[in-house]
Amino acid sequence: MQSLVLERAIGSVTPLEFASALTETFYHNIRQVPSNFPANCHGNGAVNGLAIDNDYRFLLSGCADSSIKLWDTQSDDDSKSTESMMSSRETTTSSTTSLVATIPRKTAHQFGVSSIEWWPFDTGMFVTGSFDHTIKVWDTNELSVVHSFDIEHRVYSINVGGNKATGACLVAVGSDHPYIRLLDLRSASSSHTLAGHKGKTLVVKWHPQNPSILASGGYDGEVKVWDIRRSQSCLYRLDMLQTNTQFDGHNLTKASVKAHLGPVNGLVWSETGATLYSGGNDDKIRVWDMDEKLTRPINKLINFGPLTRNKYPQTIPIMLNPNYETEIQYLLFPSDNSDVYIFRTIDGKLISRLSRQGPKKVGRTASMAYAGPFSGTYYCGTMDGEILTWSPYYHKPDIEELMELAEDAMPKLHRTSDEIAQSRNALLNDPFGLRE
Repeated sequence: MQSLVLERAIGSVTPLEFASALTETFYHNIRQVPSNFPANCHGNGAVNGLAIDNDYRFLLSGCADSSIKLWDTQSDDDSKSTESMMSSRETTTSSTTSLVATIPRKTAHQFGVSSIEWWPFDTGMFVTGSFDHTIKVWDTNELSVVHSFDIEHRVYSINVGGNKATGACLVAVGSDHPYIRLLDLRSASSSHTLAGHKGKTLVVKWHPQNPSILASGGYDGEVKVWDIRRSQSCLYRLDMLQTNTQFDGHNLTKASVKAHLGPVNGLVWSETGATLYSGGNDDKIRVWDMDEKLTRPINKLINFGPLTRNKYPQTIPIMLNPNYETEIQYLLFPSDNSDVYIFRTIDGKLISRLSRQGPKKVGRTASMAYAGPFSGTYYCGTMDGEILTWSPYYHKPDIEELMELAEDAMPKLHRTSDEIAQSRNALLNDPFGLRE
């Protein structure tokens, strides 16, 4: 680290390279810090949704008791900072959080909020999905519902996709129904429906680069990729047995095609859309090569080890850190045992295991949000109503202890002139120590 600081000082490395090297160390040194959020901030109800805006300041949280809260994660109030609450031997990179507004339970949604997301272009609007069969669009400034969609089934997952070029914005909805609904926020209507899965659809994710491509995971163990512009919308059915580029033309109709041996409840795209990660109730994480040059996606056979536990058929928040902030990208996976595992995506190696501290040491993670690039800080909503903060930490030297060591060493460093002269003469008279 000292050499890295020197190279940055003399200009041998760029600011981005320096920040990337520093952030690389964060993921090996993340721990739970004293919470910036109040204890039981959602009254022991599961925090099913967390969403942070594009400026990484305002955080939305949606709870199983149907309440919604808006937090300012960069508050400038005079409350006690996290660093002052830490012991003198540790420092973190956390900041102060304050509650901006609350939408009380049963005010808008009658049952639990299952998913929550910001409007992709600014913080003026956000969207919520609920087990009360509705999708609601909110005005952030007024904290009021501007439109409500009746899906007629319990909503498990929503994902808001936007196209800056055309201004189009579609909300993909995974619900307790085989079909996937697409809602157009411009026209406030249901755009169209995709004939999705055999059973409920647990998770949906838009492609990060192509606003017409959608991935979905279902209770039937399948992951499907859709092109909503086509009449035959289904492009691929991901097959865990497909490990090479040999094309099977009957893939779209074969009943045996599965991505997982259990319901698929987690999906995340890489930033370029070249890779898709999926998690299923078979306790597996699978990595799919989605390169457009291939005839079809292939299973990259990356093994993430035996520790992952994923047995609940509810949407889980699999996350990737931004690929530009570290040389090797990392995947965060919340396990059923309440731990969050951090894996290297290149080979599936476990590099860190985040375990809860404090009186509540159990309760799995139901939602996650990243605090911002190069911060290494994550917010996790749990099944017992807590919002935890995970942040890098460093050992801070104890100044008093160092002073005591220095004082003990002082007598050895200060010798009289006679002692120094005697030592010098002995060395000159017998430089090789031959005399006895």
